[in-house]
Amino acid sequence: MRVVLYGAGQQGMSHLLTLRAVLEGRREIESVTAVVRSTQNYAHLEDIEVAAAGSARAEEATAAAGLVICTTTARQPLFDAQLINPCAVVVAVGSHEPDARELPAALLGRSTVVVEDIATALRECGDVVMAIAEGELSAQQLLTMARAVREPELLRGNGPVVFKSSGMAWEDLVLAGAAASVEAASD
Repeated sequence: MRVVLYGAGQQGMSHLLTLRAVLEGRREIESVTAVVRSTQNYAHLEDIEVAAAGSARAEEATAAAGLVICTTTARQPLFDAQLINPCAVVVAVGSHEPDARELPAALLGRSTVVVEDIATALRECGDVVMAIAEGELSAQQLLTMARAVREPELLRGNGPVVFKSSGMAWEDLVLAGAAASVEAASD
């Protein structure tokens, strides 16, 4: 599996370390690309390619990724919706305000969107709030994490799976593990 990590700060690196620990012995991580605003600050990273946000290399890595983890405080989408592979899983754990988002509305519109709690997502998750306001998504399309874990077949839809966290990071990893298991079973 190829992983792209938007944001290589403490939260991003913690998610990556946990992902590696969870997948150890179960699934190989082929590559990790960290997409950051300034590559100079991340030359010390080992076993991780670093690409500048908006660069051709960042776009290539994003398009090839099976898992995209977004751990930024972005207020605007980090990438174009069409870059995301239809079989990819996108985990957005950064921005937690109704007027801030890491993901473009068009991506949520063509994805199975999983949230921790629907009422909370409609109140706090700008990725969801703005996608609904822009007509790309409806509240009825949202899938709770509890339901996704109980009924993992719901994650085998027609397009990417997006998990938008409202702030409970441990839940991000539970869903990523479930999604990785579903993806591995379909390989």
